[in-house]
Amino acid sequence: QLHISYLEIYNDNGYDLLDPSLENNAKALEDLPKVILQEDEDANIHLRNLSAHQATTEEEALNLLFLGDTNRTTSETPMNLASSR
Repeated sequence: QLHISYLEIYNDNGYDLLDPSLENNAKALEDLPKVILQEDEDANIHLRNLSAHQATTEEEALNLLFLGDTNRTTSETPMNLASSR
């Protein structure tokens, strides 16, 4: 089994770019629930609020990758026309 997540980190906050609420017209990155990084007593890292989507074919995996990439927040800078800010 393969599960795919897509996380954007901006200004020390994590955002799930495959969050189902994006389908419900989330207008800005800040409209999404924040992904929270937590460390347990055994020093294992866990990401709360990060969705995981099962992909059973290469096509499904690529569609999720393209969806997450489409939902990325980008802005032009003098050095990079597709900067993630």
